[in-house]
Amino acid sequence: EITIQTGNNRTVERRNHKRQPLRISENELEESGIDEITIQTGTDRTVDAHDYAVLVVHYHKTGYVLTRFLMKLIVELEYTAAGKSDSEVKRAKKENAYFVDNLPVAFNQRGNWNRNYVHARRHDGIADCPTSFLLERGAIHLQEAPDFYCGDEDLARRMVGRSGRAKVVHFVRNPFEMVLSNYFYHAQDPTPEKWVHIDDPCEYNYGNGKSLASHVLPELSSRTKITDKHLDAVVTMCRSLYRSNPRMKNATFYDHLLALDHWKGLQLATAQMIIASSDANKGMAGGDILRMAQNTIKFQNLLTSPSIPDKQRENMHLLTVSMDNYIKDIRNVTLQFLDFVLGSNDTVVPRDMRIEKAEEQVEGAKKKKKSNVHITQGKHEDKDELRQLLRDDPVLGLILTEVEILVNDALARSEDLVYW
Repeated sequence: EITIQTGNNRTVERRNHKRQPLRISENELEESGIDEITIQTGTDRTVDAHDYAVLVVHYHKTGYVLTRFLMKLIVELEYTAAGKSDSEVKRAKKENAYFVDNLPVAFNQRGNWNRNYVHARRHDGIADCPTSFLLERGAIHLQEAPDFYCGDEDLARRMVGRSGRAKVVHFVRNPFEMVLSNYFYHAQDPTPEKWVHIDDPCEYNYGNGKSLASHVLPELSSRTKITDKHLDAVVTMCRSLYRSNPRMKNATFYDHLLALDHWKGLQLATAQMIIASSDANKGMAGGDILRMAQNTIKFQNLLTSPSIPDKQRENMHLLTVSMDNYIKDIRNVTLQFLDFVLGSNDTVVPRDMRIEKAEEQVEGAKKKKKSNVHITQGKHEDKDELRQLLRDDPVLGLILTEVEILVNDALARSEDLVYW
């Protein structure tokens, strides 16, 4: 709202509900006898949840289904709180109509079950970030495994450039649990995903000839003990397992997962999750252990880097969510997500509605767990033994442990987070 006090104490008022430029005609100016204009803007108003752009990031085996469900939950909660019927909710979502009388009723959605906001595991060779990545105010952007290799200042601009404010929800997972889940998931018969039939798990270069490792090491080497020698050793191990046996020279990645014993199959699948660029499977999977570690550092830099203007850093908020914690405590992690995205102001969605919805998720999860192929925990007797083998492995152990330290540090920072 803008109020102009004119020289003869007459007030000319305009209310900007349509987010369009405010104008006062020449006649109004002449009639008012203006000597002085004071413009009082709404800078002291309470910041609404929809004033933020929201980015939800996940990786392979850190919550593909969960992130999509939670985005759907946010929008449905907002419509219910606004008194909209189920039919109105369905119609609005189908038409992407998230405004009533030009005012936001719910977050818009960028990305859905089958589509990310921008292509996963891809970046522009010049900018080193996806070219079209630029967050929008009042929208939730769903993104799997983004390549954020551009500088901190450039990434911050892409986050808050259009909105002025941004919230990032980073879904992570303990790397040991992540690679175990990945192996058991893809080694199922039949396998749930087709890309395992076409993948080369040891292909570490992008199409431009640059490796995934070359992009992430500048960040990782500053915060971890991981070096190029460690990643080169993973490539060597991968090649010693993949098509090294003459009888398997034409076998697919999936054939290897079925034919190798559990330990060797886990080694091969873990190597793919660490060093593969995903170029061999058209960006569907690969390298997400390193991407998760890289982005954990990049997102923290958005809050602390001196190269980013103070105002941008102050208007950037980060919540790191653990898939492992969600499995253990569905109610509280769901509530944590809702409070972070919707903010402490409960006028949009009252807190009792948030609590009720979070408690409903506990019962719903129990029913889904019985038949969901995405859920692989608790089904394999040798899981504990394999986890210990990973920790003791001279090639994989250090890398996974260093990423585990990064993830745990990020989660600790989110424990005492104040919601806006």
